[in-house]
Amino acid sequence: MEPLRRVVLERLIRYYRYLGELSARKEIRTITSAQLGAALDIDPTQVRKDFGAIGLVGISRVGYDVCEVCRAIRLLFGFDHPYDGVLVGAGHLGTALLAYGGFAPFGLRIVAAFDNDPAKVGTQVAGLTIHSMDALRAYVRDHNIRLGIVTTPASAAQGVTDQLVASGVKAIWNFSPVRLNVSPGVLVRNEHISLGLAQIAYHLNRLRIQEQGPGPDSPKEPCREPCAPPRR
Repeated sequence: MEPLRRVVLERLIRYYRYLGELSARKEIRTITSAQLGAALDIDPTQVRKDFGAIGLVGISRVGYDVCEVCRAIRLLFGFDHPYDGVLVGAGHLGTALLAYGGFAPFGLRIVAAFDNDPAKVGTQVAGLTIHSMDALRAYVRDHNIRLGIVTTPASAAQGVTDQLVASGVKAIWNFSPVRLNVSPGVLVRNEHISLGLAQIAYHLNRLRIQEQGPGPDSPKEPCREPCAPPRR
């Protein structure tokens, strides 16, 4: 079977999370593509196509068995086969991720954390001891780690990624504001907070314009201000 596109995978996770939350509130055995599409603002035809891509077929006028949908998605992603990851960069964001308890349903276990700050090495966060960066490569190799979570400053992210990939990591979850270069066969998933903030700013700016009008910052004169680089 051909790998599913990222947009399809993201929709499948939305279905999975919604059905999980819905099942926690009330007993529900079946759901139609129309009901699911209305709840998530997705065209019902697209819902049926997504489910068909993973072998799910609904029953006319009944819909889909909720348990079967969740099981099919869970098997597709391998959530029943936990995998270990290490986190590099035990700053504010890194420690928040270590303390977060919501990764287990998605198969992730963060088993070790690393930092180059001597004041942090040896301390504990959420039951995990922070190790020195000197121990990173050996730990990844010895424990067959396949995921590295990078929460370092931008200046250190590529070097950390190089160490992780050289040690056998096959996927990088990147929270640093920089584009990472990796060898073929290694997946990089970037989490840019700025993109989320930009979407929020766009929405609020449209509301402001609707309520107050374009205002004095509308483009009337030649542009003289270059793009400001993002703060790192």
